[in-house]
Amino acid sequence: MTQPISELPVFLNGLFTDVRDVLFETATRVKERMSQSGTPSTSPVQWDSPKQQAAYFASNGFGKGIPYHRTGDYERGWSVERQALGVALVNSHPAAGAIGGMPSGWQSRIHRGRWPYLLQVLSDELNKLPDEIRNKFTARAK
Repeated sequence: MTQPISELPVFLNGLFTDVRDVLFETATRVKERMSQSGTPSTSPVQWDSPKQQAAYFASNGFGKGIPYHRTGDYERGWSVERQALGVALVNSHPAAGAIGGMPSGWQSRIHRGRWPYLLQVLSDELNKLPDEIRNKFTARAK
């Protein structure tokens, strides 16, 4: 890179934009993978606890009826939004953490192994970031 130092602010501003774009693309891939439907539940249900099982039946399927019928709300609940310093990836579904898992690693036993697991998907996609950022840097530096 043999550009005058006066070009550094323009270069860094462009690189910052490139990194934000890479983060948005990464979050979009996570969203697409997490939006895939899980396989159907099997019997016996792998309840997290006897208390959860009792609550499910006492509340008529947590108010959703028994047997539960999927609505697709979880899959459609994923969104990616650009922000000033990056992106936000969220799912508005109230049970999103139980279904897809939490960044901390917890996922309800009911959904484990049947739905895409957030921690694994994040790990897969975030591992690609160094190469993608390096490629943007190299392209911009030429």
